[in-house]
Amino acid sequence: MKERLEDLDYQDDICVLAQSFCDMEEKLKRLKEEAELVGLHVNINKTKGMSVNTSNMQKFRLEEMDIEEVGSFVYLGSVVSESGGTEEDVASRIKKANGVFVQLYPVWRNLNIPKEVKIQIFNTNIKSVLLYACETWKTTTQITRRLQIFVNKCLRRIMNIKWTDKITNEELWRITHQMPIENQITRIKWN
Repeated sequence: MKERLEDLDYQDDICVLAQSFCDMEEKLKRLKEEAELVGLHVNINKTKGMSVNTSNMQKFRLEEMDIEEVGSFVYLGSVVSESGGTEEDVASRIKKANGVFVQLYPVWRNLNIPKEVKIQIFNTNIKSVLLYACETWKTTTQITRRLQIFVNKCLRRIMNIKWTDKITNEELWRITHQMPIENQITRIKWN
């Protein structure tokens, strides 16, 4: 017998999965009933629905109300979408990592902090945000290229390498003790 993932639960977030519209309606009804048994209530306004690979255009309903249909949502920091979510998730990760990078501008500009320490800060604070949940990504050449461009841009800023300086990416990785982002993602997936 094949085991099938039925739901994803974390604290007060529940992601219910079903193979058919009828199964989802039944699960929503059971969720409401079980929640009420322990004094909880399903908030219809916060409940969202997403249908993938279906021609059924019916809306999910709970308590005689339509559940809002969405094309994507964030679950535990990762984007889940009808298309699989990798492109959206990577764009979100780059945006979040860039936000952290910008917050650390005072560190990058500080001449009293050794470059080796700055690279360690980059690896622990920027890369960890950038590569969060990367083991779930479908990696393509385009995706790894976008990630590598972001990493290279950050490393060049940290090392104070101007665009007029002639330095290859390989040389940049060598002096910053980095490996190509594609290799890092592969290593994470294998662990």
